[in-house]
Amino acid sequence: MQSSLVIRLPATDDAPVEWVAVDNGGADIGTPEQGQLAEAVPHAEHRKLIVLVPASKVLRLNAKIPLKGNARIRQALPFALEEQLAGDIDKQHFAFSKKDEKGQLPVAVVSRVQLRHWLEILHQHQLVPAAIYSESDALTVAPATTRVLLGNNQVIISDPAGEITVADASAMETLLELFLDHQETALENDATVAPVSLIIYCNQAIYDQHHSLWDRLQMRTENIEVKLLADGALPYLAHQITTQANVNLLQGAFAPKTELPFEWQQWRTAAILLVSFLGLNLVYKGVEYWQLSNADAALDAAAAEVLSTTFPGVGTVPDPWNELRSRLGASGSGTDDNEDSTDFAEALEVLSNAFAQVPGLSMETLSFRSGSLDLQLIAPDVAALDRLRQLISDPGQFSAEIQSANPSDEVIEGRINIKRAETS
Repeated sequence: MQSSLVIRLPATDDAPVEWVAVDNGGADIGTPEQGQLAEAVPHAEHRKLIVLVPASKVLRLNAKIPLKGNARIRQALPFALEEQLAGDIDKQHFAFSKKDEKGQLPVAVVSRVQLRHWLEILHQHQLVPAAIYSESDALTVAPATTRVLLGNNQVIISDPAGEITVADASAMETLLELFLDHQETALENDATVAPVSLIIYCNQAIYDQHHSLWDRLQMRTENIEVKLLADGALPYLAHQITTQANVNLLQGAFAPKTELPFEWQQWRTAAILLVSFLGLNLVYKGVEYWQLSNADAALDAAAAEVLSTTFPGVGTVPDPWNELRSRLGASGSGTDDNEDSTDFAEALEVLSNAFAQVPGLSMETLSFRSGSLDLQLIAPDVAALDRLRQLISDPGQFSAEIQSANPSDEVIEGRINIKRAETS
């Protein structure tokens, strides 16, 4: 059974790091420790790495997004939450998990710069996290129960609706009083609202410091329970974070990269162009032979790559070669199929030669329709994008037009349309 190492990063880089090893059920299998991050590295070997980051750095919200599909939700989130955010939405990273039974979407928002900083610190020590969570995600949401994690410097409050409040520890009494005032008003106006129970997590010293507060709160709540954390908050947080669904910050652009053999990521662009060129020629010249022969898994994988690259959105099909031939035959608008095939092959060859001369380019999608090749790619700057356009157009056989060039995270997301040049 694989175990996990849970590392809790501090709010400032000069503060000590905490870590503890737990099994899949969240039970400690080691003693909680703290110190320099380098000291935690040996404990991470052969274990899944989970990282908790300060709740004060991550904004936790609930959103109502009437959309399905992760890609569509991810696009809509920044605009749906823009009014609730003080900073530039383009500089924020949005992560989310599954909707709850009420249709609410748990969302975590963090600065892209801050998330990159955490990842850089971890990577400096060869630590590759499987998940990164806000420490506030470890406070389980339960009906009619408010959980309070009180430390020396901060307080985290999780109410029954899953709303998270993070503040300086000195503001705890005021926050709880305001929360209970709101709850009492809700009880007066709505008989269906359940009285709230409070669960407080803290160490013995903090409990003694606020002893009189617990007595006052007891009079205003249905029930109050104080749970003392003898070994600090980390064992409790580690147990909770490994046994419940949370909002993993490693999504979208920050999702872990899949490790593939032969350094596939470095050769991805060249491989897509090569497979597309060879695959489409095979479709038109010898697809029947390949279908009747006992093609191995590598050929099937190549056909599936060509299909998904040329026709984005196509899922897994039982016969990718036949599907690709059918789609290419139907993609024209009355033009001759052989002419379309020749145009694609020649345009792909010109594109491949141009790509090799412009460093730093990365292809996202490639599609061919009605004699026109559409390419979406990532470029280091606009100059590289224009250089690619010139190289494609210079021979005079094809014309290339930049249709969009949008800055995104210090790179350019571009789109180029390539078609055969008109002859006078």
